[in-house]
Amino acid sequence: MKKLKFLFIVLFSLLINNFSLNAAEVKGDADVYKVLMHKVELCTGHTAGDFDDTSSSTTQCQNAVVIGESTAGVEVDIASVAAGAVAGTFGNPALLPLGETYTHARFHINRKMTLRTAAAIDTTESDDTDNCVTITTTDEMYGSGEDSSRTEANRKYTHKPAVAEGGTKAEMTLYMTNGKQQGETSDNDEFKQCKDATCTNAEVDDAGWNYPANASQLVSAVAMQTMRDTVSSDQVALIYALSSPYTVGLISPTIDMAFGTQDSIVAEEVTNDAGAGVCRFSIDEPVVTITIK
Repeated sequence: MKKLKFLFIVLFSLLINNFSLNAAEVKGDADVYKVLMHKVELCTGHTAGDFDDTSSSTTQCQNAVVIGESTAGVEVDIASVAAGAVAGTFGNPALLPLGETYTHARFHINRKMTLRTAAAIDTTESDDTDNCVTITTTDEMYGSGEDSSRTEANRKYTHKPAVAEGGTKAEMTLYMTNGKQQGETSDNDEFKQCKDATCTNAEVDDAGWNYPANASQLVSAVAMQTMRDTVSSDQVALIYALSSPYTVGLISPTIDMAFGTQDSIVAEEVTNDAGAGVCRFSIDEPVVTITIK
C-alpha cells in the first residue's frame, strides 16, 4: 500500500490582511469555518511563474489531472469533527493513470468563507472592542441603508464591513477582497474599509490588501492566484508541493483529511471619524493535513 501525506494551509498567508488601520491584531478560535471546494488537481511537476496565471498555467501545474470538481462547490465545515469525511469524498484518486508520479496539487476554492467565533475576542485596543463576535451578515453592513445597490453581492470584493461589539454570535461571511501583490505601488487594486456598522458613505476609508508575489512570501503553498480587481472569478487557485512524490499503483488510494482551526479568526479595532471603535474580522491559517494512501 502506498502512502502520501502532505500538509498545506488552505487559506494561508494570502488571507492575512497586510493593511491595518490599527496595529493590534488578536486571534481567536473558530467553531464554524466553512469553505467551498470547486476543483482539486494533481500535477506531475511545477515550474515557478506569474501568480496571475496560477489558475490556468500548464507549467505551474504540469499534466494536471482533475480528481474532483463541482461548479456549485462542495461546502466543508473544517471546524467540524466530520469535516475530513466530507472533504475526503470530494476527490476521486481512482481517476489517476497507473504508474504516473505526482509531485504537486492545485486547489480551486471560493473567495467566500463562513466563520463563527468560538468566543468573544478582545482586540485590547479600547473598551469599544473588548467583546468582538462574528454576527449574521446583512446587506446593511455593506451600506444598503444609503443606497439599495450597496449590497453584499455587489460589494463583497470591494468593501470590508465593520461590526459593533457585543452582537449575537452567528456565522458571518468573509471574502478575499481585491488586492495587489506585495511590493507593487499601484492604488488600482484597493478596497474600501467600512468604519461603522452600516458602512455609511462618510465612514469609509481606502485600504490595501497585499497578496504574496512569490513562493518565498507564502507560508506553505508554492503559488497562488492574485485577486486583483480585474479578476472576475469567484475562485482562487493555490498550488502545493507534496511532501513526497506519489506514484499511482494497482491499489486504488483513498484520501483522508484532518483540520485545525485554532487561532483562525483575527479581530482588530477600526476607529471611525467620531473616535469610536468597531470590530473588523480577517481570516488566519487553518491547518489541513491530507493523506492519500
